[in-house]
Amino acid sequence: MWAQSAAEVGKIIATARQHHKMTQAQLAQAVGATQAWVSEVEQGKETAQIGKVLRVLSHLGVRLQTGVAPWRTPKAAAREPERSSLSDIIAAHSDVGSRRGRGKK
Repeated sequence: MWAQSAAEVGKIIATARQHHKMTQAQLAQAVGATQAWVSEVEQGKETAQIGKVLRVLSHLGVRLQTGVAPWRTPKAAAREPERSSLSDIIAAHSDVGSRRGRGKK
């Protein structure tokens, strides 16, 4: 599912909570929030703290995945986004640093 607004994230949270047969109060207690806060987030609260929202998503087993940015060109968007692990990224940056040092003797 592609979420582009706080309202859409709220719907994802509400759906996941209901799937787990939890009340808003139970979810709130599990993540250290209030029932009123959970209700506001599920209704699309624009100013919800991202850390709390991420904690809720994690508790409900909802994983975030990045995809193609909507501002990319249609040709670029048609390609499958390349996936990289953290170790791949670290290795790539380590290679760049070691190549820079090689030419400076």
